[in-house]
Amino acid sequence: MLKSALLKPYPNRHYPSASYGKGVFIYDSAGNQYLDGSSGAMTANIGHGVSEISEAIAAQAKRLAFSYRTQFTNEPAEELAAKLTALAPKNLDWAFFVNSGSEASEFAIRAALGHWRAQGKPRKTKVLSRRNSYHGMTMGALSMSGHQGRRPDYGPLLHTFPVAPPAYAYRFANIGESEQEYAKRAASEFEQAIINQDPETVAAIIVEPIVGAAGGAIVPPQGYLPELREICDRHNVLLIFDEVITGVGRTGDWFACFDEQVVPDMLLAGKGLSAGYSPVGAVLLHQHMVAALQEKNMSAPFGHTFSGNPLGAAACLAVLELLERDSVLDNVVERGKQLHAGLQCLAEKYSFMADIRGRGLLWGFEFVLDQATKLVPAPEHDAAGNFVQKCFEQGLIVYPAGIKPLNNATIISPPMTIGVEEVELLLRKLDIALAEMEQDMRAWQLVATNS
Repeated sequence: MLKSALLKPYPNRHYPSASYGKGVFIYDSAGNQYLDGSSGAMTANIGHGVSEISEAIAAQAKRLAFSYRTQFTNEPAEELAAKLTALAPKNLDWAFFVNSGSEASEFAIRAALGHWRAQGKPRKTKVLSRRNSYHGMTMGALSMSGHQGRRPDYGPLLHTFPVAPPAYAYRFANIGESEQEYAKRAASEFEQAIINQDPETVAAIIVEPIVGAAGGAIVPPQGYLPELREICDRHNVLLIFDEVITGVGRTGDWFACFDEQVVPDMLLAGKGLSAGYSPVGAVLLHQHMVAALQEKNMSAPFGHTFSGNPLGAAACLAVLELLERDSVLDNVVERGKQLHAGLQCLAEKYSFMADIRGRGLLWGFEFVLDQATKLVPAPEHDAAGNFVQKCFEQGLIVYPAGIKPLNNATIISPPMTIGVEEVELLLRKLDIALAEMEQDMRAWQLVATNS
């Protein structure tokens, strides 16, 4: 076997070679089967090996694989924009396509700054976010990300935009505080961050409606997102929802912001938009933002070579057609209830599982050494990574989440097409891995007690 020339996340680690996928399963070159309990990175939303998607891509490739956006538009991109804006919240009437969630974040930054320049407010250049957040790995996106484990790549080159506290009831709600009271307090803390930065210099704020990699499916209290909308309107600041993970059906709605009917000024989509069949992301823009460009006869922010290419758009259209035809969002709701109930049963069995949280088919939980104190394992134990490996050995893929010292969360987000028996299989495999994890948790608890 030839020496690998492919640089992997950990160059000294052995990685099995994914050979093919079918439904909710991936098979490696040795024939081992893995239940994809995290849809890769919350991406493979319709599962693997769906022939009609590959057929749609092949058909488009035969007609037109590429056209450049400054020279042509193309039918698949036009059709996708019309389809996606029709599914989106009211007045998000325009779409721009990119190649990833990170690029969507970058475009949103440029669009926000360009909007305020068009309004004669060039000092508005800051895009504020929360300290537990993740918006991508490019320089601008990472500047907005409060994911300290991923920021060191750029060192001092990044802006310090993550300034607001998270909306994280399990860790930060006060004893006796109602959900409504905590929602108002958490939102007011974000407002104070805007005031501290000077609203005249703040272009936008960006939030994940449900926090993914930085926290493990952290759902904000009801009322929090509407409060943010009012705060942004009051201070003349744009509101951006990062729905790269939650968008296109993952929560049981087309977009998570439908839960409280909050309409942002921009909405980012990706991952599940193409369900992993092509690298595509999208920015949906409110009508008022594009109207400002039209009134000033200004160009839209720059994109990239492959922005809006017909091949990626054809893949996304095929995915959306499948989601609608097969009523996949209904399945998300029903299987989400089943998965939630199963996780709750496991939490009753394993005392170190805490705060089962999520919506639809996006669920997370934390590992704690003590339920009363919510004490977490020491960061060096890497509880999340440790558990992911135990699951992998059982043929189950789950996703590590959280930021040191809270690197103790796990995300469960199987393909949205998962069936009843497959959810049961997922829970059985999870149970075996949790039983193994129990031994480590007891050892770590003993160390914590004696230290």
